[in-house]
Amino acid sequence: MHRREHGQVLPLLTVVIVVAGMVSLAAGRVGGRAVEEAQAATAADAAALAGAAAGADAAAAAAEANGARLTRVETAGADTRASVSLGGGAVASARARRSSSGADQGVAAPALRAALARAAQLAGRPVPTVPPAPGGPAPGDSAARHARGLAFDVPPSFVPALLPVATGAGLCRPYPETHPTHFELCPPPERRLP
Repeated sequence: MHRREHGQVLPLLTVVIVVAGMVSLAAGRVGGRAVEEAQAATAADAAALAGAAAGADAAAAAAEANGARLTRVETAGADTRASVSLGGGAVASARARRSSSGADQGVAAPALRAALARAAQLAGRPVPTVPPAPGGPAPGDSAARHARGLAFDVPPSFVPALLPVATGAGLCRPYPETHPTHFELCPPPERRLP
């Protein structure tokens, strides 16, 4: 009186595969949404910093450079609040405060002022700038970047505090061995067309 149970594994395996597929699809959607929200937050940060440093036009350009659209910018005294949206529906807003560091006193280009403000935010303290070392960091383009307000030097004692946050703020150190105190605005990343 033993009943034979043939074919019981196949329906069970089918159900397991369907459930695993649904879980994977849901996880992919949640992950995609998290990436989009992070991109919106980054764009809002950049827009607020650029807006605080150079006004609404700079905020709109920073949002666009980060794949978002500036939906609102408000300035009250030294504070700027920027709101952005992405095509997929993610929205974010951020606030930035204009600082009075040495690089903010008309020497730095708006993009560098925004990067310095972001570096100060990430480091938890203002970024002190100093005049370039005698002879400059390097001949050619780097000296021209200083002249255009796209490069700066920091005191040697501040380099360890700036290094961990420099990349996140859009700052590069092109000559770490010969001029370790010299930082520049990183060139924008190449954008790939879809």
